[in-house]
Amino acid sequence: MDKGVAPSRLGTQPIGEVARVAEDIWQLKLPVPFPLRFASVYLVKGNNGWTLVDSGFDYPPTYKVWEAGAATLGCDLGRDVDRIVITHFHPDHLGGARWLQERSGAPVYMLEEEISFSRRLWGELKGQELFIEYLVRYGMPRETAESAATAMQSDLPLPEEMLPLRSEDKLSLGDVTARIIHTPGHADHQFALHDEVRGMLFAGDHVLLGITPNVGLWPESEPHPLTRYLESLGSLHGLAVDVVFPGHGPIFHNLDGRIDELLRHHEERLDLIRGAIEDDPKTPYEVTRVVFRHNLTIYERCFALAETLSHLDHLALQDWAERLEDGIITYRAT
Repeated sequence: MDKGVAPSRLGTQPIGEVARVAEDIWQLKLPVPFPLRFASVYLVKGNNGWTLVDSGFDYPPTYKVWEAGAATLGCDLGRDVDRIVITHFHPDHLGGARWLQERSGAPVYMLEEEISFSRRLWGELKGQELFIEYLVRYGMPRETAESAATAMQSDLPLPEEMLPLRSEDKLSLGDVTARIIHTPGHADHQFALHDEVRGMLFAGDHVLLGITPNVGLWPESEPHPLTRYLESLGSLHGLAVDVVFPGHGPIFHNLDGRIDELLRHHEERLDLIRGAIEDDPKTPYEVTRVVFRHNLTIYERCFALAETLSHLDHLALQDWAERLEDGIITYRAT
């Protein structure tokens, strides 16, 4: 029986420790204060200094592990860092970037669109009312929505200066060059780094093993995130990759196999969600109560709603469901 894509023997060190995963490349597992338990960042050694891929969460345990892990490799964070590269805006990837920049003086790079988006999101769009109305519109009871908005509220200190990258540009990564690949879905302006010479993919949260990346429709999302995710995922099929370095979970080797698994997963979720609205229209929140377990935290309910919305949106785009607007949004199968 097929057990699915197997994890690599690389990167099996405990959380808080660093391990060599390729020549001049090390993985550091940074603790995060939520169920994923850790975010993986990568340190790449080059002639001009170290490139850091992602920065972890903004809290003291992250910085303690950064100091210890870098020191283990002989990397002085105060003088040896050449650049800090951030795959996307989520707090467990971007959160530590300001501290790292202040500590190292190194420039921080993200996709050009992600820079302006991050400044809007963590600035202008921090108001709770927009988020509450979003939750209520899709069926969450107002009292629950108000509690959820409070639970989801956060602040993120951004680097003073962030420099732009562009899709399909080349980026020096240590002593080789990697191609920047725009990989939308989990985040609108996430990117992966493809080192074709060595067959390596720094995948961020686009392709993970053991868990599926959350692909949600949020108030600030660009249209049709699941549709764009599936297209982007499929476009990576056949890429010259021997090893995948993800932002969470195990390192793995069979990229095409994992892509196939993720595509099947979303086909199954789409069928499940369509089945939930087959007999009568439901709000997206009602659908979450059918297709997700009931003992979710308030935080998890928000992610469940956003993910359900992205699937309902995809069903409607494919004419497999109809969106009905009468104050509160509902969907029904067609």
